[in-house]
Amino acid sequence: MRMNDLPRMQVLITTNEQQIEGELLLPENMRFSNTIPDNMLFYILNGGYQFITIKNCEVKDRKNLAFRPDKSPQLHINISCVMTVQIIEILPDDFEYDEDDYDSVGK
Repeated sequence: MRMNDLPRMQVLITTNEQQIEGELLLPENMRFSNTIPDNMLFYILNGGYQFITIKNCEVKDRKNLAFRPDKSPQLHINISCVMTVQIIEILPDDFEYDEDDYDSVGK
């Protein structure tokens, strides 16, 4: 799902018990003043949402990595359980954002 040609993000989410890797779905009513992926992730995590949705995800048990990872077409994660979120990759690879956006962030 893409909204207004925004980038899709492959993320790695860490909870107390699991590591979840998959594509972050953007909320349909979310409006971004700056579409740099790092800023979009900040807006999503601090926008007052209770859940985030990950699609085509792989869920690993952090305490026993010997178990085969579970796969799920879609997973809803309570934000209060999230310890860390890391952007692994911007999808598709041909997405480009303007370098001027990074220059205006620190000003």
